[in-house]
Amino acid sequence: MKKNAVIILALFLGFNAYAQQADGPVNKLWHLEAYAKKGGNSGIGLAEALEMVKGKTPTTVVVAIADAGVDIEHPDLKNMLWTNPGEIADNGKDDDGNGYIDDVYGWNFIGETIYDNLEITRQYKILNAKYELKSNTELTDNAEFARYLKIKAAYLEAQQTAEQSFKFFEQITNGIASLEDTYGEDMTKEELDAHKPKGKDEVAAIGVLKRNTERSGTLNLSAIKGSIKGAYDYYESGYKYYYNTDFTPRAEAVGDNYEDPNERIYGSNNVYYGDHSSHGTHVAGIVAADAGNDFGAEGICQSCEIMSIRNVPEGDERDKDVANAIRYAVDNGAKIVNMSFGKGYAHNTEIVREAIKYAEAKGVLLVHAAGNSNQNNDETDNFPNDNGDATNNWIEVGAASWEAKPEAFASFSNYGSEEIDIWAPGVDIFATYPENEYNAISGTSMASPVVAGVAGFVWSYYPDFTAAEIKQILLDSALPIKGRSAKPGSKKKTRACKISRTGGEVNLPAALRLAEARSKK
Repeated sequence: MKKNAVIILALFLGFNAYAQQADGPVNKLWHLEAYAKKGGNSGIGLAEALEMVKGKTPTTVVVAIADAGVDIEHPDLKNMLWTNPGEIADNGKDDDGNGYIDDVYGWNFIGETIYDNLEITRQYKILNAKYELKSNTELTDNAEFARYLKIKAAYLEAQQTAEQSFKFFEQITNGIASLEDTYGEDMTKEELDAHKPKGKDEVAAIGVLKRNTERSGTLNLSAIKGSIKGAYDYYESGYKYYYNTDFTPRAEAVGDNYEDPNERIYGSNNVYYGDHSSHGTHVAGIVAADAGNDFGAEGICQSCEIMSIRNVPEGDERDKDVANAIRYAVDNGAKIVNMSFGKGYAHNTEIVREAIKYAEAKGVLLVHAAGNSNQNNDETDNFPNDNGDATNNWIEVGAASWEAKPEAFASFSNYGSEEIDIWAPGVDIFATYPENEYNAISGTSMASPVVAGVAGFVWSYYPDFTAAEIKQILLDSALPIKGRSAKPGSKKKTRACKISRTGGEVNLPAALRLAEARSKK
């Protein structure tokens, strides 16, 4: 799932919880700033890198953004897009013979899908139909039955939480609307204190509003309503789509034979779906937003072109689509595939592993976000993955903060001494957003394209290296994150080398220096 794992339940305690966080970074493009030895606003060192390659001519590196789609008309992206040289736009023909009609900017493997289930829901539905009424004496696969029981317990708990939370925020929303009918949008704390509630909706709304005003002493209704809407939308999606076993959009929205894992040609050439492509648009801008204009964001790699592959809905991506996204990217000239998505359960890991091996054989680098559940990926499933370092073309990325120690790691980032390769800026990253907009958002989803952008930059100046060699250059040149910082999700402090392989953060000048040295060997 591409979305950040925001802990919405904090809203129960008061919506000002978000306002109590530290101020943002001094520079909105902090992730491009020079490395700071003492930490804090420590970025990848783009300015120094540009000086290092001045006068050199880069080759073009195509970076595939396997995500929710990209705004191909965005003024900061439209000049940075890969276009299929063998395809004639909008003529309804497969001009280049690759099987995909009018795939000018990439391909969409999820068709008209906007929302989909989470994988746990899909797995529960499959296994429940098989085991619900069976007794232990009827079992032929004890391991699968044990998996079913585990998934069933987790699913039912999550589904119940989503339903209860949605109804709670629905009640608050209705209650605030009722209060606004009485006092208007400029209602005051004093009016709220004196009000005699009419019904349960108003009781719930007043409780939340009062908790929120305790610290400040004033009622900022507009800000509170914005937070409530975010929670409402989040749990509405969970209740109606993510955990709803009766919601089955695939057949109508995609039209493929989902049970055929070898099917390659399905979907459409529409790679942009408005706000539902905000995640992919943001990721694309981190890699290669146009730096040649005087506005907006600035991508890391100006010698990179963006290929858009839409394979991630609002919900969990499907393994078949992940595998086909990788294969499409490889077959159509991408050198790097950024994958800012992941999930805790899988349907068919083998087809994804085969696609990863295919990319390895073709010399394509895969960069993947570690996830935003502050969990130890060494101990907890997170898909897709490189199957225990089975291939040499995979980089797993954790998110670093713009703050100095002891807050160097993003509090949400997954970690793991075996599973996480490297850290990269992933908090308050400013980049492109749909419909000519920009936004600063956080997640390992943002850290991954930072690494993809650095890889593309280095590779464009040292094109003779293999994907495996580029990976090793980035890992070997990572600058150590020194000192002890809070482990993600905990107050306990630890060192970066204890919760990642390299213990370091990606750095562009250091990678260029190492690439130069190794190119002479």
